[in-house]
Amino acid sequence: MSLPLGGNDCLLRISDGEESPTFLLVEGVRLSGWTISHDEVEVTDAGDEGWRRLLPGAGLRSLELKLSGLYLGSAGERLLRDCAFSGAAFGCVLTLDHAEAVRGRFIAVKLQMDSAINEEATYAATLRSAGPVVIN
Repeated sequence: MSLPLGGNDCLLRISDGEESPTFLLVEGVRLSGWTISHDEVEVTDAGDEGWRRLLPGAGLRSLELKLSGLYLGSAGERLLRDCAFSGAAFGCVLTLDHAEAVRGRFIAVKLQMDSAINEEATYAATLRSAGPVVIN
């Protein structure tokens, strides 16, 4: 698995949530960072003589994507905003600049919109996995 370094171009498509989903493009987005986490389950007890012991095969894995871009008002950007407000998980396909894709369900845990007078509107979003993620 190779994810790109920060600041790379990508295509983000998010599902409209319908039974036969349509994936809407979130325009003007760039991947600015990512984090893969794995929290293990510790089961150490007094009989372990001070050695740490983990529960085999248990734990919590997650992928967090940090995105930023110019806000262009696309249908995909409005859907991302609506999902951030509602806290709903959504299907997501993030295609990276070398044709690798990240697929899974995500929640928008942060969406920040900024705009100075006479400047473009920008946004930053943090998406966190809400189920299994496939990178291929």
